[in-house]
Amino acid sequence: MTGEMNAINQDGLDSNGESWPVHAAVAKAVGGVLKPFDSYQGPYISIGPDLRAGTAPYQMPVRMNGMVRLWIQVDEDGVTGYVYREDTDSRSDYAPYWDEEDAINAALSLLQE
Repeated sequence: MTGEMNAINQDGLDSNGESWPVHAAVAKAVGGVLKPFDSYQGPYISIGPDLRAGTAPYQMPVRMNGMVRLWIQVDEDGVTGYVYREDTDSRSDYAPYWDEEDAINAALSLLQE
């Protein structure tokens, strides 16, 4: 495996058979759509219009005003999670990484900025 994620369904199951339940819960709670990225970093959540460049499965999300994307990651400690909002370059921590309710609250707080 070299990291490609060709597709992901809205329940969080990707084309490699990996499951991303926290990402799926956050996407559903904020009215976003899961978009494939890679099997190491995970999918991202697109809220509203989205633009990608390149050939599948290597398409990259294009950064520009009006594109709201949330990225859910685990911090270096392996326990603390964070939600990153790309368009405002802001980050909200929560713990533990796998806690869906805390991740949803962190995402909602970023979207209220």
